[in-house]
Amino acid sequence: MSINRKCPKCGSTKVQLSSERSKHGILWLILFGVYYVCWWMCKAMIALIVLIYFDWWYALIKKSQNKGYVWLSKRIIQNNSKIYYCHDCGNNFRA
Repeated sequence: MSINRKCPKCGSTKVQLSSERSKHGILWLILFGVYYVCWWMCKAMIALIVLIYFDWWYALIKKSQNKGYVWLSKRIIQNNSKIYYCHDCGNNFRA
């Protein structure tokens, strides 16, 4: 969520942020579902380790400085790609 994002095609600042989610069918679920669950569990364990050893402490430090903090463990789990839509020219671009 950056400030003043510009369209690379027309240079306009009238862009809207959206997140992209992939949807898979039943065949994908049958073929790769077990591997996806294992991959997600590995990501969840890594995120838990980051939460315990880094995020809590860094959030406490930022809280004492009266600053905000974006949790790294949340970014590891979600992993959404950001897509911007330009309202002037209709261009879609990733940033």
